[in-house]
Amino acid sequence: MYKFPCSTLSGGSGNSIQYLDLEGCAFQPTFQLGRLGSLTRLHLHYVCITGDELGCFLSNSLVLERLKLTYCYKIVCLKIPSLLHRLSSLHVYGCDMMKEIDNKPQNLHSITLEISQHYNLLERHCNLEICCNSTKLTCGVMMLPIYIVLPCTSIKSWLIYMQMVNAPTAPSKFIHLKHLCLHLGGVKLSPAYDYFFLASFIDASPSLETFSLNLPQEPMEDDWGFGCSSDLRQMPQYRHHNLQSFEITGFGSAKSLVELTCYILESTTSLQCVTLDTTLLGAFKCSESKSKKCFSVTRGTIIEVQKALLAIKTYIKKKVPATVQLTVVEPCRLCHASEL
Repeated sequence: MYKFPCSTLSGGSGNSIQYLDLEGCAFQPTFQLGRLGSLTRLHLHYVCITGDELGCFLSNSLVLERLKLTYCYKIVCLKIPSLLHRLSSLHVYGCDMMKEIDNKPQNLHSITLEISQHYNLLERHCNLEICCNSTKLTCGVMMLPIYIVLPCTSIKSWLIYMQMVNAPTAPSKFIHLKHLCLHLGGVKLSPAYDYFFLASFIDASPSLETFSLNLPQEPMEDDWGFGCSSDLRQMPQYRHHNLQSFEITGFGSAKSLVELTCYILESTTSLQCVTLDTTLLGAFKCSESKSKKCFSVTRGTIIEVQKALLAIKTYIKKKVPATVQLTVVEPCRLCHASEL
């Protein structure tokens, strides 16, 4: 593997660089590296670098604003120095060996975490701890199988412990989090996977304005009978006064998903619109692209969609307040007429 010569950045040589994008190489900076006084954006893609080496580089990049790490497999612990006062965006993708993120700066506005591996939630565990001192975090995108929020370690410190288990937990407080998007599309979920305890994360975010959940379009749990509404689980309600938009893409018939949706409808006073999309995220649609036919789906998917639509009609529609706009997205009846 090519080793990037750090000497090209030392002695003031790298002081004028504003954007550094390294790919497919080994990068081993030390504390002797010169200051990078103009570097505002850093992207490392398939770069062989350890957490300590990255920490050395960041300590010399005091005006850094955006940090993106993709497929940097040697990073186990990412420690962001407190001197990076301008850092506002952190994006970590495919760094599957990473176990800890320790963010010291307080101006971080956006965190995107994506784990690329396909986990089976009932067979494998993956833990990731995040310590974030930022009091300004307003946007979070989590592309992880699942996570549990544990109590805060201090008023300005958030500790998130992400573990793939089905167990509720006491909510922490993400006081400034306004926009949250959860992607589970790349994860192999158990048909009996429990979505209901995601409500604890929503309860932990009192300023939340938008929440979207993207799910894989796969058959969910076996028929649970579609009994009366009293059969649905409930939990003590935290009243939400800021959540305005709630969307699920890949909505299915799982009982826990229906319970999560009903909980949000019943506990939110500020809700304006709810979108339940039974189609696959990113799939080609004849109405939205140059394609003459929608993305093909299996017979099993069509059956799951039919069950999802019945669940919406049976349990959810009657809980939607008159002031809330409910949008239900179905597969195109022109392209799937013979299947629906």
